[in-house]
Amino acid sequence: MKVIIYVIALLVFIPKLFSQEKVTTFGVQIKPIIPIEFFDAGRQEENQNNIQYINQPKFGLSFGMVIRKGLTKSLSLETGVNFLKRNYDLTINDPDSSFSGNSDFSIVNYEIPVLGLVYVRLSRNMFMNVAGGASFDIYPTPLFVEAEYFSNAVNRKFWVQPSLLANLGWEYRTEKSGYIYIGASLHRPFSKIFTSFVTYKGQNGKRTEEAIFDLTGNYLTIDIRYFFHENKQKKKKKVKKEPKVKRVFIDPRKK
Repeated sequence: MKVIIYVIALLVFIPKLFSQEKVTTFGVQIKPIIPIEFFDAGRQEENQNNIQYINQPKFGLSFGMVIRKGLTKSLSLETGVNFLKRNYDLTINDPDSSFSGNSDFSIVNYEIPVLGLVYVRLSRNMFMNVAGGASFDIYPTPLFVEAEYFSNAVNRKFWVQPSLLANLGWEYRTEKSGYIYIGASLHRPFSKIFTSFVTYKGQNGKRTEEAIFDLTGNYLTIDIRYFFHENKQKKKKKVKKEPKVKRVFIDPRKK
């Protein structure tokens, strides 16, 4: 929450801001996903009937395209579409049977972010930007994983969910070769995204023990982007229309 308040304050109070007015740039990005417990995105553990269930988020990956539109000298709008793959490890420990099992699963979804950006010029070609906005997250299908000793049904809450986005980054702008950008983003859904129903069957398949995990969907990314060079859009000059001259036909026979 402190990060979100900080970004909003920067958007409102920074006095000297720079963006590229009337320039539309297209870019590509790759974003390693880092699960951090500080943002409520770390390990989850449940203990039921002396059986330990551990759901451990791992590193994931996001990549996609970015479209940035300069609106004024102090504001730009950014959108695009991203593909995400988030990975998890599920561990079940049964001390009574001296059994431990491990399985991994992945959640795939798409994101459509909408962000407002402002810039601080650090040097001739170096800029720092802060951004805030929302993302519309699309979860196409639920997930079901099964093995001899367990099953894991991962059910989505909704197929589309809104999330809050906050971003901080730096970019180097070349004269004719585009922009190179590196930064970090915080993605925080407004509610839980999935519920994981884990059923432990035991080694012989004769047990039925259950645990439930609510997956938050929070994550931090390291953002690496490249924007292609685009020229500033020229204003269309208004051409003054010449007044129409009314033509009068005179019959020479009437002179």
